Amino acid sequence: MIKEPTQEQMQVLEHTGNIVVTAKPGSGKTFTVVEKISNIMPSLADYQGVIAISFTNKASDELKRRCKQHGVEAKQSFFGTIDKFYISQIIIPFASHLTCLMPEYEVVNALENDSQYSELSNIDGELTPQQESLLLSALKEGKIFLGISGEIALYILRKVPGALNYIKARYTHIFIDEYQDCGKIQHAIFLLLVENGLKGIAVGDINQAIYGFSDRFPEYLISLIGQENFKHIELNKNHRCHPSISEYSLCLFGASKKVYEEKRVFRVSVAGNEKNIAEKIDQNLAAIKKKYGVKHNNSVAILCRNNGIVQLLDAALKTSHKTFTDTPLDRDNSEWGRFFRDIISARFDEDVFAVDYAEQLFSEELENVKYRKTLNLCQKIFSCCRDNISSVESDIIALAQLVYPKKKNKAAITMLHQVLMDDKLLNSYIPASENEINLMTLHKSKGLEFNIVFHMDMYRWILPNEYGDAAAQMQDLNLHYVGITRAIDVCYLMNGTKRYRSRQGDFVTAEPSPFLFKTGLAERRNDVIWK
Repeated sequence: MIKEPTQEQMQVLEHTGNIVVTAKPGSGKTFTVVEKISNIMPSLADYQGVIAISFTNKASDELKRRCKQHGVEAKQSFFGTIDKFYISQIIIPFASHLTCLMPEYEVVNALENDSQYSELSNIDGELTPQQESLLLSALKEGKIFLGISGEIALYILRKVPGALNYIKARYTHIFIDEYQDCGKIQHAIFLLLVENGLKGIAVGDINQAIYGFSDRFPEYLISLIGQENFKHIELNKNHRCHPSISEYSLCLFGASKKVYEEKRVFRVSVAGNEKNIAEKIDQNLAAIKKKYGVKHNNSVAILCRNNGIVQLLDAALKTSHKTFTDTPLDRDNSEWGRFFRDIISARFDEDVFAVDYAEQLFSEELENVKYRKTLNLCQKIFSCCRDNISSVESDIIALAQLVYPKKKNKAAITMLHQVLMDDKLLNSYIPASENEINLMTLHKSKGLEFNIVFHMDMYRWILPNEYGDAAAQMQDLNLHYVGITRAIDVCYLMNGTKRYRSRQGDFVTAEPSPFLFKTGLAERRNDVIWK
């Protein structure tokens, strides 16, 4: 059966200008890119093509294979990694225009092992005269340092007019997948090509980078969303924030383009501490559910900065609720760690079946052998009762080996064992019943979605922890973003006049979080008082 594009995907296919696509996992981004490329190719001359860049060989090969299966005539297109593009399409063909030599080129992986050229590892923006001299010397010797291939390519594009003219003549579009992983140089080259006439299609997932809680942050993906010459299109197959919530979250990073008349983000002020906030949630919940057409309590979540506040609210909240505690797996962002979390959650989700899960991992039509093995393992895992879940530990590991064969992680395996053997930890992966509110940390909420969200701990020194460095405070902003975007229908940012200190076990005067005062946020939310 031929798959028909969704309405969201059709927006990508029909728009002829520059596009920045933010896509949630499972939203069909690869399908959309393949369809977009196949729509473009017939109109191109035989000497033209598109640039399709992925960050790994595996992803690049997959895109190329799917285009071929789709019957796409590649013509002069480039499919490959970003480093391969720089080296094969820019550096090797045009370095000789600078050096007047054509040596046998060698790609050198480790720049720091070559003391003569170690200064090149310090390139940051424009090259110093010394760095420029060293770079030309290396190119004369035929050395291309992989770690600075982007810097070399950008230097050539700026110094050799013929390089840019060649790219413009041969290619009409540039696609970059996983744009959230782009750094400063990759972003600069992408914009340079777009400014010189190529149509740019950037595809990424803001959450994917944010969930890693690492130093890498998708600032360049977000900056494209804010540019007027790029149309922002979201692929949200499974999750759709009200647009006012989405705009509020983007405004945290200065990328919002619109203020909606109906605002679904509320800053709520309550006299008292977290116990008083719990009391007000108890009092107002029924009316809120009615207003937004929410039937069940398990569509509601209270999200907290840490387990101490979770425990405090657990004791104070009268409405039936389920408390989820952080487990060792929750902060493991390795591929195997994320996979273990996902399959345990799926196992206890009544709406997910073994065959559905297997189909998400491998195509029965294209990878039949892997699909059959996967389905067999999924059937064992999904049919195992809770009390005997530890018996399928080896099957979960075997499944991870199939999905991520080169990403084996002993630490993640140890944490998986801990969770499967501890009933309290395991309970944190079992969904709340219909009459129970979800009570959990912001970290625990990663990847989940709820119709109604109460976002706690919007206080100075908590979010952000101002004792931390700039990187730590950025991670806290990422975490705040996660909390807001868990909400589908409405998000309440809760403020009390007092706050609890877990270490001291006391209450102190609370100051609002600086995150509440970022430019543009006030006009994108409603500020209310619950008396």
